[in-house]
Amino acid sequence: GNPSSQYPMGVEMKKAVEGWRAVIAGALGCPAERLYFTSCGTESDNWAIRLAAHQNRRVGKHIITTAVEHSAVLEPCRQLEQEGYTVTYLAPDRQGNITAQQVADALREDTALVSVMLVNNETGCVFPVAEIARLLREHGSKALLHTDAVQAFLKLPFRADTLGADLISVSGHKLNAPKGVGALYIGPRCRAVRPLL
Repeated sequence: GNPSSQYPMGVEMKKAVEGWRAVIAGALGCPAERLYFTSCGTESDNWAIRLAAHQNRRVGKHIITTAVEHSAVLEPCRQLEQEGYTVTYLAPDRQGNITAQQVADALREDTALVSVMLVNNETGCVFPVAEIARLLREHGSKALLHTDAVQAFLKLPFRADTLGADLISVSGHKLNAPKGVGALYIGPRCRAVRPLL
């Protein structure tokens, strides 16, 4: 049934989808109305990056990310570079760690977005997203904070309502759900949200 249709099977499916949304939102620690289903983590990452760039287009054209992000983050950042953005790629240390101080050192008045994954999918290093969120608040930065939490969701304890990220990408396939299921948490600092597709 098509959950956007009015026929009985569609209405039934809409109720089911809203129930599933509530379950995932509960696991993520966010209101159900702030959780949007996507086709995968890659779509969630791309939407988050484009959303932040559009919302903060008058703030500036600077992005901070890490050199070890998933290609779902690196590729849209490279695309934005072709559109006139400057991207600072933070390099990890020899143990694979990124620090909040690196973000502080790279932060500028025109930083529109900071995108740092919560857990690296290759090394398993946990990045200090909550600390970065605090740092951005303390600096009064208008930059939106995105985290790719695909590797961390339901494996590392965190909640959207306490982590401090404005945008959180998750995916089902890391939890044995079928491929083609993802979600994006869009926090209250995100305004006039436009769909990616």
